[in-house]
Amino acid sequence: MLDPKHLSWLADIADLGSLSSAAQKLNVTQPTLSRAVQVIEEHVGGKVLVRERHGVRPTEIGARLVEMGRKIVETKAQAEDIVDLWQDGLERDLRVGVGTMLATTVMGSFFAQMVADPPRYALRVVSATVSRLIERLNNDELDVVLAPERVNHFQDDLAQHHLMKDNLGIFAGLQNSLALNTRPVPTKELETKQWISVGALSGISGTNQEVFDALGMRNTPSRIAFTGDIVMVLEILRKTDALCVLPRRLVALSDRMHEIALVSTDAPLPSRNLAFWSRKSDRDRPELIDFRAKTEGYFRGFED
Repeated sequence: MLDPKHLSWLADIADLGSLSSAAQKLNVTQPTLSRAVQVIEEHVGGKVLVRERHGVRPTEIGARLVEMGRKIVETKAQAEDIVDLWQDGLERDLRVGVGTMLATTVMGSFFAQMVADPPRYALRVVSATVSRLIERLNNDELDVVLAPERVNHFQDDLAQHHLMKDNLGIFAGLQNSLALNTRPVPTKELETKQWISVGALSGISGTNQEVFDALGMRNTPSRIAFTGDIVMVLEILRKTDALCVLPRRLVALSDRMHEIALVSTDAPLPSRNLAFWSRKSDRDRPELIDFRAKTEGYFRGFED
């Protein structure tokens, strides 16, 4: 039988690329690690690591075992975290996923409030693409996701509660002449501009194409598409005449977005409302109810 400790050690060796680095991290001798690898290979009946010029890498079967070892390390860390919470007098923890646009704009202030007035449960927060967050929510790896309402992902067992109305807008850097134009920019002119795409693979419905359809524009391909990052997008808008589609209210509410401006159009653009996502089976959890109330109160302040 494979020893879980040996699998976790194998994961460290693969991640660090050498037995010596892993031995230093784990505070064990290199011969001890070598023997652990040998035991795994005897059980497997083949090599799990191969030596290369600058270290070691896992074989095909080794890579699969490394993945299991990472899960063992993660589970151990989660168990230790649970003990730490209990020793600190905290009753539960809540695993929260935040979409990257929300994380870049308004959620820092929200979690600052939670630090100033902490609840009786711990928060474990991760930011990622919406599709990844919804997938993790479906897999019971997260308890809550704060993200747009409309996503291209399985959600039959999920519930969502409205947080804030928003709609899409076209944005440009302040040096762009379109940003200074108070009159609606003609569709034909927009079609001639360079566009970048934000959230192309995030799992959010539409985005650029939704805006093009609403304005009656022909499909204008994006030379660069970004998923999971907003900072690089802002840099591009500041330094070029490119255009992109972002949620209007989130941009307006963020101190980080002061160097970009809304481009005026002659048609209303699609909605991009925000929602509080959770599993239907968790609706009665006290910490989830409390966190939802705090989140709704925070966003209600923007509505007011």
